[in-house]
Amino acid sequence: MIKTEVDAVIYCGDFCAPFSAEILGRVERPIYACLGNNDEDQIGIHSKLGSNATWFNLSQEYGTAELDNRTVAFCHYPRLAELLAKTGEYDAVFHGHNHIAKSEYVGSSLLLNPGAVCGIQFGKPGKASFAYYDTIKNSSQIVFLEDDK
Repeated sequence: MIKTEVDAVIYCGDFCAPFSAEILGRVERPIYACLGNNDEDQIGIHSKLGSNATWFNLSQEYGTAELDNRTVAFCHYPRLAELLAKTGEYDAVFHGHNHIAKSEYVGSSLLLNPGAVCGIQFGKPGKASFAYYDTIKNSSQIVFLEDDK
């Protein structure tokens, strides 16, 4: 079992349904979330996220947050995330969409896709994953859930 304390959660979209947002909304930490392209019930999703969430809809291109003196950006789409990282304005940029876990640096910016906690890749079962972001080192650790035994 994973036992790591976190200070905040960043969610990069594809809630798919309000019940997913309700589960995430139980986290007693600040939540920074954006919608994905598979999120149709935006009002339902927003209502289930709860008061800990800083949330924006798909028409807002990206969000930002200050975490331990690190400036981070988060969005759903990989291309936008790459462009944000290339500006050099952010210590880290997080994205979702393709459900493929990947961490790399673009200049000095960490570009991170934590993958999909649901484990769906290309419409089929794949490796479920999420990631930790270390604000001190400006680094990440991707965790594949089936590896956690």
